[in-house]
Amino acid sequence: MATPQDCSINVAQESTYGTYVAGTRAYEFDDESFNYEPVRVDGQGLKVSARTKLAYRSVDTVKAGTGSLTVPAATKGMGLLLNAALGTSASTLVSGSTYQQNYTLGDTPASLSIQKSVPRTTSGTIDPYSFLGCMVSQWSFDGSNADLPTFSFDFDVRALDTAQSFASLTYPTLATGSIYSFKDSSAMYAGTLTVPTTTALATGATAATDLRDFKFEVNNNLADDRFNVGGAGLKSKPTVGFREISGSFTAEYEATTYRDDYLANTSRPLVVTYTSAEALSSGTSTLQFVFPDIKVRSAIPVANKGDLITVEHNFTAFQTTTATQAMYVVLRTSDNAI
Repeated sequence: MATPQDCSINVAQESTYGTYVAGTRAYEFDDESFNYEPVRVDGQGLKVSARTKLAYRSVDTVKAGTGSLTVPAATKGMGLLLNAALGTSASTLVSGSTYQQNYTLGDTPASLSIQKSVPRTTSGTIDPYSFLGCMVSQWSFDGSNADLPTFSFDFDVRALDTAQSFASLTYPTLATGSIYSFKDSSAMYAGTLTVPTTTALATGATAATDLRDFKFEVNNNLADDRFNVGGAGLKSKPTVGFREISGSFTAEYEATTYRDDYLANTSRPLVVTYTSAEALSSGTSTLQFVFPDIKVRSAIPVANKGDLITVEHNFTAFQTTTATQAMYVVLRTSDNAI
């Protein structure tokens, strides 16, 4: 019998926006909030003897949903979600069974079919809910101090289908060392950055050993209100708007580097890298975030009642004239496909 812990998230990339595809990759997840939210209008027509709203005047005008998913940053299986979040991806063989996956901002992100399954309380019967046309509206990364880093994805949803059967679950093969951790993180700030290639990680920036945490958020600014005549109340595929990339890192107050850059509005590269204990044919599994140009937006320290002084530095990421990308997400993995 299924228990309340036997919930699942199963994901597949759609060939056609809003057309169901059975899940190809299941995720171990921390939290989800997929919901169907049609717009229902209760007509106000007056009628003799009617003293309340009339049931037959309550109609659906448009149909849509939303959802969110939080997953731990793992060494395998992240490709479908990252590809949908950023829009462009490439997987290149480095050597042996080691692949490098590069994710950059693209104009036509893929849509996903996401089936969540929930067990009933007493019988344990598992009910699948298939959410179609799932587009990442915004997403974030949380690398909190002394914690496990996580990705969170917010989705715009076209439709809900409860007629699909429960799809088989295929989880990535994870073991000890397959989940990234704060203890295996490192950072670089300033210096001369060499952006990642198809087979090489970013290098060249200056090591920064005073960072205590790292977070960022990307808003895809979807045009998600494309309800048109003839669409049966369902939206057309949202288009990507002007991306907004912002984040923060907390650093001990060791020097005036961040303060001076804040005051001068100086552009600097920022690179944060997580390695793992999972051995590959070449090196170990790695997750890297590369921002060729950020500007620090807050940097003035304040007294901390006699305790260690730290400063939370908010930042905004920019595209430069020499680097066509405002950000790169890079995975070194044994996954041979996105």
